[in-house]
Amino acid sequence: MPDNHYDQASRFAARLDAAAFLAWLLNLPAAEFGFRGWLDTRGVPFPGAPDRTSDTVAHLTRADEAGVPWLVAIEFQTKPDPEMFGRLLGYLSELWMERKPDAERGSRFHLGAAVVNLTGNGLASRAMNWPAAGLLTQLAVAERNLASESAADLLAGIESGRWSRVLLPWAPLMAGGDQPDLIDYWKALAEAEPNTRRKSEIGGLALVFAEKASGRDTWQRKLEGWNVEESALVNSWIARGKEIGREIGSVEAARRTVLRLGAKRFGGATPTVSMAIQTMSDHGRLERIIDRIFDAASWDDLLTTE
Repeated sequence: MPDNHYDQASRFAARLDAAAFLAWLLNLPAAEFGFRGWLDTRGVPFPGAPDRTSDTVAHLTRADEAGVPWLVAIEFQTKPDPEMFGRLLGYLSELWMERKPDAERGSRFHLGAAVVNLTGNGLASRAMNWPAAGLLTQLAVAERNLASESAADLLAGIESGRWSRVLLPWAPLMAGGDQPDLIDYWKALAEAEPNTRRKSEIGGLALVFAEKASGRDTWQRKLEGWNVEESALVNSWIARGKEIGREIGSVEAARRTVLRLGAKRFGGATPTVSMAIQTMSDHGRLERIIDRIFDAASWDDLLTTE
């Protein structure tokens, strides 16, 4: 996932209370692991993004194995990356080579990876097995597809004390997260947060993530007047999310115009043509295509517009 404001907001949300976030992410009781901190991974570039440093590599210990040290690399994606399996393999191998838990000779971290998909459903895990040849390459990733998670279950878990209130920002991205009654339930739980700054951050982050959700307008209406003054950083993400929402809306309108006017000129678009137009994100190019619709000879000619 590009290092954009949703990625930054995700990493910020994970750090509000790292141990509580990791307990949910890995579905583990807090008593079963120890959080030792976030690893300094400067000098270990993430494959495909050589200039990006991942700052969400957690140093954990297992309570049931006398403190065996683990590194868990955590990635956030606005939409699933089909190459994530390969990227994680490369990144974990670099971490294994470059970082050690202590100065003892032969000392190495155990390794794991977790992925949070803000939209869509990812499949970063792979198992490549050739038993007769004695070959097995496997990576089991703890993957959370928020679109398939139940917002109601999350809120019930928070109310019961199983999960922490720091997980509230993710609710808008979950199934059922756009329901007005659920948002009222969410507000009651968030209002119970005694720390004013934390409450501000929870509400602000929820508004950031709501920009990627179907219930964006409902969340904005329900949280109107929510105090987010405590965090200038979160406020900047909210503003950027609204700007992106306007940009996306403008691009989508231009795509619809191309398909509508093009159908009048050339007949209905084929699936291939329709897919080509629906995946265009350059608003300027879409406007130039619209300008050429009644001069072009065919759909194929129209799509040559730069």
